[in-house]
Amino acid sequence: MITQIQGKLFNVFKTKDFTNKESLEVRAGKWQLQFLTEKDMGDGLGDQMILDKISIPPSMIHDYKDKVGEEVTVKVGVMTDGKKIIYYGIE
Repeated sequence: MITQIQGKLFNVFKTKDFTNKESLEVRAGKWQLQFLTEKDMGDGLGDQMILDKISIPPSMIHDYKDKVGEEVTVKVGVMTDGKKIIYYGIE
């Protein structure tokens, strides 16, 4: 499934490189976009703030690195790990 997510970009960062301890293979860290969103708890007592992350390919970083604090739209693919929905940026 492909869709779009629009929201205020909170942060852009790269995760640490990962080294497989058995094969010693090193995988480069992934670029991540973070969005801070409010979730109405429905009890009238307040909202919960949720920090959502979307991984993006390195080729897309130039589209977002200077837009922290701005409204952005990200084209994403959607999958699930059986427990939660996972979004990943696509070109």
